[in-house]
Amino acid sequence: MLIIGISGQTGAGKSTTANILSELGYGENLEVDSVGHELLTDANIQSILVKNFGKEIIDSSGRIDRKILGRKVFSGKENTIILNNIMHPAMVKRIDDYINERKNQGINSIIINAALLFTMKLDLLCNKLIYVQSDPQLRLRRLVQYRSLPEDRAKERLFSQDKLPENRKDVIIIENNGNERELKANIIKIAKQYL
Repeated sequence: MLIIGISGQTGAGKSTTANILSELGYGENLEVDSVGHELLTDANIQSILVKNFGKEIIDSSGRIDRKILGRKVFSGKENTIILNNIMHPAMVKRIDDYINERKNQGINSIIINAALLFTMKLDLLCNKLIYVQSDPQLRLRRLVQYRSLPEDRAKERLFSQDKLPENRKDVIIIENNGNERELKANIIKIAKQYL
C-alpha cells in the first residue's frame, strides 16, 4: 500500500498539495486535524480533557468548545504538552486502524495530511514523505488573506508546526511560492518521478 505523508508549516499548502494528489489518483486525503476533531466527541477523551482543563471547555450542548479549549491550551507550553499527550496517541491509533481497514478493503493508496506528521511519529506509518515549504512572508499573507486571521495571531502560528527534519534524505520537498496552477504542475512532475 502506498502511504504518502504530507507535512509543512502553516500556510505552506499542505492541504492543497494533498487535495491535488488525491485528485490525481494518489489516494484519499486523510486530514489528521479532522481525526482530532472527531475524537473530541469521544466520551472517554472528553472526560480526560475535562479533568485536565476544567468543565468550562464543555458547551451548552455537551460538546467540547474548541475555542475555549484552544485558549486554555495555547496559554502555556505545559498545557500544549498535556493536550498532545492526551490526543496524539489516540489520533495515531485511529489513523493506524483506518489504514488497516482501508488495506482490508483493497484500497492501495492513502494520503496522511498532518501539520505534526513528524512530531506525532506518523511518518513511521508512511512509505513516501512530502514536505511542502513556502516563503514565511508568503505564508503570513495567505493566513491573513485566506484564513482571515489577524496578523498578530498569524505570526504566532507561522512556525508552530513541524519543521523540515534534518538529515532526512527520504523526504520529497515541494516548493510552493507561486499560484495553485504552478503548484499543480510541480506536483505532477514530482509525482511522476517519485511516487
